[in-house]
Amino acid sequence: MKKYSKWISILMTMMLTGSLLVGCGNSAQEPAPQPEQTDAAAQEEPAAEGEAETVETETAGERPEVRVLIKWAESQIENWPALVEEYNADASNPVTIKLEFYGTEGYDDKVKTELMGDDPAGVVQLMKTTFNEYSANGQLQELTPFIEGQGWDYNKGALAWAGPLNNEDGGVYGIPDFANTSCIFYNTAIFEELELDVPTNVEELKAVSKILNDNGYKAIVTGATNWCASDLLAKVQAQKAGADFLVKCYNGEAKYNDPAMVESLEVIKDLADSNVIDPSSADYTDDDAIAEFTMGNAAMYTAHTGMASAIDAVKDDDFAYDVIEKIDFTSDPKTSVSVTWGSMWCIPANVADRESAEAALAFLFGEKVQKSDVEELGKIVNVDAWNAGLTHPALTTASRQLEGAGTADSFYLLDMVSSKVLDNMNKGIQEMIQGKATPQEVLDNVQAVWEEECSQK
Repeated sequence: MKKYSKWISILMTMMLTGSLLVGCGNSAQEPAPQPEQTDAAAQEEPAAEGEAETVETETAGERPEVRVLIKWAESQIENWPALVEEYNADASNPVTIKLEFYGTEGYDDKVKTELMGDDPAGVVQLMKTTFNEYSANGQLQELTPFIEGQGWDYNKGALAWAGPLNNEDGGVYGIPDFANTSCIFYNTAIFEELELDVPTNVEELKAVSKILNDNGYKAIVTGATNWCASDLLAKVQAQKAGADFLVKCYNGEAKYNDPAMVESLEVIKDLADSNVIDPSSADYTDDDAIAEFTMGNAAMYTAHTGMASAIDAVKDDDFAYDVIEKIDFTSDPKTSVSVTWGSMWCIPANVADRESAEAALAFLFGEKVQKSDVEELGKIVNVDAWNAGLTHPALTTASRQLEGAGTADSFYLLDMVSSKVLDNMNKGIQEMIQGKATPQEVLDNVQAVWEEECSQK
């Protein structure tokens, strides 16, 4: 197999997240890192803007070729090229597959051109932002019959948001890739040292955090200078307000500064005031927070499970950690978990050969490749039974948490707000942790930014 120059682009952080999202006519933000961007690989020279790095494979026979446009770097799904090469070498398979890795620069313009042309690629990867637009505009194939035909038992929460945000018929227009749960990682050795039980609700979390503080540890750290600030809110918002509220905000039927959201953010403010969320988090990047966690200065780190790869890249071999499997931030949670289901893999509506495109999609998201993603990449996939090969303790816990619990209300906040809204939300929550803003002030600003953005559409 020939390979051309590799590259990798890591977006900002949402999962993940994501989460992505809800917008006046466009609703997804791509926080970095999101599930598709969480591999802690060293950056390499990217391909020139608008150019694809294609993976050539040996083919057998005259079969239709299906081009697959990919926004990730090859290093993020490094197992795929070999699997595709093996697939292509088998003459009994109905098509050959050509993976085209573009990276972030120029990718959205490339997809737009393809979808407007007469001969688009058979499969395209779309972040939730552009996916919402294209699915709402009828530019993507509806995939429910295809998924049913494959017999895939997909997580119902993942499929609930596999259409546009205003999805009255419940149509599925993309295959969600990996799942990352919004979580709290914890240092198992510190918890064992202090004989701490893993908390399951806010009051228990406060009690544990006080013991940690009294023993010289920071309780929770996070990278509040970026997407992890809003990830804090996502944990609570999913449980207290649910996803329908976010869709109503998108449609102008509700506001981000309505009581449901303000009350959710007040939970985070209380945790910050109580030193559960350490004040130092307000100045931390993801790298800073992870360093504090892996050096043993902080007992917990909050982000989403996609950040496990970043933790693993810098931790010592004897550093052991897990994720809190379940924690209630409200007395009657709508869902137990907030999840980013990442990007969507779609078939353009004007594809010339739908049958061939479906054959390629069936292979890439079928059992063989998806189990390889679990075993080789340590990813959580959306058919629960295929996650049996996970060996990472934290991801195994997250997979168990997600199984049967992921619902429509679980959908990640970061995947349902525009980039402008998300940037303002991140900055506001950072200032709230610093004691410079109240939850109401933060969300008043968020709503003002959203209304301004909508007025310019």
